Amino acid sequence: MSGWILLSGGNEFSDSYAKADLAALEKRANKNSPLLVVVTAPFPTQELAYKTAQKYFSNLGIETLMSPILSENDLTLENIDQIANADSIYIAGGTPARLVKSFIDTDAEAALKTALDRGCVVMGSSAGAMLMGCKVVMPGGNEIGRGLNFLPNQIVLPHFGSGFPAWTQKFHNQKLGLVGLAEGSSLLTSVPSVPGPIEFGPVKYLEINN
Repeated sequence: MSGWILLSGGNEFSDSYAKADLAALEKRANKNSPLLVVVTAPFPTQELAYKTAQKYFSNLGIETLMSPILSENDLTLENIDQIANADSIYIAGGTPARLVKSFIDTDAEAALKTALDRGCVVMGSSAGAMLMGCKVVMPGGNEIGRGLNFLPNQIVLPHFGSGFPAWTQKFHNQKLGLVGLAEGSSLLTSVPSVPGPIEFGPVKYLEINN
C-alpha cells in the first residue's frame, strides 16, 4: 500500500478539522478530482450527512460526490469500481456495525485496498476512523468485528477523553496498540507509515508491548 489515511475524532464537517482535511487532500495525485463521500454509517440521516459534507468541503474549495453505497445491498460492480478508482474517499461517522457489514469481507474492502495501493487518500471520522484499525471496538470494550487494518495492529478510539479506560487493557494484552482521538483532533499518516504520522490536536497512544 502506498496511499494516505486521515483519522479524525468525530463531530466531523466542522471548522476544527479544516486544517487536517486540507492537508490530507493535498496528498491527492489529482488535486482537481472530487472527494468521494461514503455515508453508509449515518443511518437514517444519510442524505443530510452528505449535504452537510458537501457544504463543508465546498467552503474549503473541494468538490464532492456521494457514494451510492448506503448498505451492504448496494455493492454493485459500478459502485465498487467507483471506490477502487477514487483519488480520495471520506468515510463519515455513524453506526460502526453498518460499516463493518458493508466493507469487511466484501468486494468493497478489496476496492478500498486497491484505491490505497493506487495512492488514494482515505479519510474517516468517528466510525469511519474506527474502521481503519485492526478491530472495531466500541466504548465499553464491545468488539464489533475486524477492521481494515490500514493502521496495523492498532485500535482507533474516537471521541476520546483524558485517559484510556480499564477495559482497553485486554486489547493491550493481545499486543494491540490503541490510538485515542479527541473530537477536533486528527492523525494523518502514509501507508506504510514512512515518515511518521502528522498530528492535529491531541492524540493519545497506548503503545504495543514488545
